[in-house]
Amino acid sequence: MYEYVGNIHFHTTASDGTATMEEAIAAAERAGLDFIILTDHNVYVPGLDGWHGKVLLLVGEEVHDPAAERPGNHYLVFDAEEEMSQFASDPQTLIDEVRLRGGFGFLAHPFERAAERFGEHEIPWRDWQVTGYAGLSIWNYMSEFKAHLTSLPAALRAAYFPQCVIRGPFPEILAKWDELLQTRHTPAIGTSDAHGITYKFGLLRRQLFPYEYLFRTVNYHALSEEPFSGELDHDKRIVYGAMRGGHGFIAYDLLGDARGFRVTAKAGDQEVGIGGTVSLTSDVLFEISSPIKARLRVILNGEMVDWAYTTRMRHRTRLGGVYRIEAQRLIGLRWRNWVYTNPIYVE
Repeated sequence: MYEYVGNIHFHTTASDGTATMEEAIAAAERAGLDFIILTDHNVYVPGLDGWHGKVLLLVGEEVHDPAAERPGNHYLVFDAEEEMSQFASDPQTLIDEVRLRGGFGFLAHPFERAAERFGEHEIPWRDWQVTGYAGLSIWNYMSEFKAHLTSLPAALRAAYFPQCVIRGPFPEILAKWDELLQTRHTPAIGTSDAHGITYKFGLLRRQLFPYEYLFRTVNYHALSEEPFSGELDHDKRIVYGAMRGGHGFIAYDLLGDARGFRVTAKAGDQEVGIGGTVSLTSDVLFEISSPIKARLRVILNGEMVDWAYTTRMRHRTRLGGVYRIEAQRLIGLRWRNWVYTNPIYVE
């Protein structure tokens, strides 16, 4: 498998970000990323898709209704290749119109926690009766960060020592993801939601966080049987195919480069990787490989059924269901969430 690491969901001066497109691309190259996906608020910026040096830039859009009575329902639109904000007032219509254009979308930050003291509001997904969306963004770095702005001391700690507070997806997001996985394939992505905003804490001012920093945090590792060719349509198909099919994993790369993390499931003459489906015709053998020693946890239908602290692990089963892997690293005498894979389905 070929592996390409990208940062999904960031903003530029075309909406409410502080970096120009050129500055964001330069930051991504310094961070060692293979691709980035722009999602400015209610703005589709055409004509930028393509290779910029060593970085593949793809352009999407984060759509929401600014006139909504209760803020929320932010939808990350990919591959629609035109402005979609005119459909923002009705989430189901928006999802349907994106699909009519051959695009797809993810719920941007399904659950949030307010930090009203610092002007940060909850903007969760509210209309759960909708259908047709591709999946969920289960880990949004800036969304998690603002959940810690509960007081001035807490805000200062989070601003100056983010490594002490960033812990991983909210439990309610993981619970919702596991619930959805029982009835439909629901891929997940992780995002930085980079804006480069300068926050004010009394007399203190601090940019939280520079783009290059965020491009080293929560990334999506796309897996493909084909390599990039340098041709836009081909390489875009690889990235979007990995996202739509769940062929990849989310990693907090600031805790350690997760390139090389792999999961396979074998049953008889069947062998599939992350995002694949295997038939339960015999025992299923899961093989997990990590580039760094970590606590590897096997999650079946939302419950942990096995774990080991190692770089290589096997798990044999005769149970059908939805299997995904979580990995945690021991840093500073504390287990830190590091990798969340998309599922392998045993049917």
